[in-house]
Amino acid sequence: MDSGDSGDLPLFHGPHIPQIRFERALERLDLRAAAIDAPEPWNVAVAEMAAVLERAGGGARLDVEDLTRCRRDGWPAAVERTWQRLMGRALDGRGVPGTHAGELAAAFLLRGGERERARTSLLRHLRYHPRDVRAWELFTAFDPVRAAARCGFHGGPLCEAAGDLIDLVREDGLRPVERWLLSYAWFGGHVDLDEIRHALAAERMLPRPPLAVPGDARAFAWYLLDAGGQRYVGQSVGVIEARRRLQSISDAAFRRYLARL
Repeated sequence: MDSGDSGDLPLFHGPHIPQIRFERALERLDLRAAAIDAPEPWNVAVAEMAAVLERAGGGARLDVEDLTRCRRDGWPAAVERTWQRLMGRALDGRGVPGTHAGELAAAFLLRGGERERARTSLLRHLRYHPRDVRAWELFTAFDPVRAAARCGFHGGPLCEAAGDLIDLVREDGLRPVERWLLSYAWFGGHVDLDEIRHALAAERMLPRPPLAVPGDARAFAWYLLDAGGQRYVGQSVGVIEARRRLQSISDAAFRRYLARL
């Protein structure tokens, strides 16, 4: 077949060609080009987003309210994904990632398919807001057990991302499950002692840690955080006394504690 025949092949012409150009332009955020091939009646909305992007110089100074006014109900999934990307970038383009209608920048980025940017945004957000259960719940997409344990510890919902860890807590008959996940995450080797320390510090509970462990929780927490020589917890009870009190925690918790050691 010579090259002169290629123009007659369906592969090279037809209604799918503008659609392909449209989706590829959206992917590279060339919204002016996308607007040309956008299906009716969405070309106007895409052109409006293009104008917002141009006013921002294509960078991180996107205006959230302008983008919000561009949104249309029922537009194609590819356009919605692009709008989510732009909203996420607009909210993320500041020192502390912003929110819109109660949603974090990372939520928009995830829905827009920008997974790595969403992860970075969440980590930045959590540096400033370490007890934000919305952020920890979102972070289960990247670090399921750790994020679920932190989410529950800070009063958030039970995240099924914790999987087998939830089953262990339920097997031991402990309720509410979400309040026990941090201790059991340590039992299972999913988090280290610094994670417990950070969680307690975020709640300003470090001097008197109420870790969810049956029996003398304060002695247990102190033994974990302080017995290694780092003085995280004030008014320590002492290693010998802490060990004695540890014997009063539930059999299930003590077995898991010993297994962790």
